[in-house]
Amino acid sequence: MQRTITAIERLILRIAAICVIAIMLIVCTDAVSRYAIHRPLPWAFDLITYYLLIAALYLAISGTFQSGDHINIDLFRNIMPKRLRNALDVIWGVLAAIAFGVIALGAAEEMTKAYANREFLPGYIAWPAWASYPAIAIGAGVLALRLLLHCFKLAVHGEDKGVADTSGEHVE
Repeated sequence: MQRTITAIERLILRIAAICVIAIMLIVCTDAVSRYAIHRPLPWAFDLITYYLLIAALYLAISGTFQSGDHINIDLFRNIMPKRLRNALDVIWGVLAAIAFGVIALGAAEEMTKAYANREFLPGYIAWPAWASYPAIAIGAGVLALRLLLHCFKLAVHGEDKGVADTSGEHVE
């Protein structure tokens, strides 16, 4: 399970990186065409906000958690005994997994409804509404699975070597 989730995270992180590169290229092209030839890209804002930013954010959240790069508030956490810290990590991890599971299921449901109703987003181009939901469902779903695996490993083994330790402890 660890290898599968890690492989999925790597794949969707690459897609998120491609989305960030695409955003950069579109914004630069739009700026140059707007000020150099007075012909902005009228679809750029909609494409970036409806699809690319959402994909860049949601497809990166599980990999960001796995690498320990999320913001942490650890004022008291680092002075807690390891067993208490692990127990609290399991509790918050299960709660977070439930929350992200609900987000994933909600996004999948909204995607299905938008597709069935043939909904389109307003703008210069009538973008299909359903197409902005897969990244949310996939990203939140993968994070929910990563969190559940993390909680299981913490509960059973007392550590999860598949997730970066942000406690400040250095094991040598």
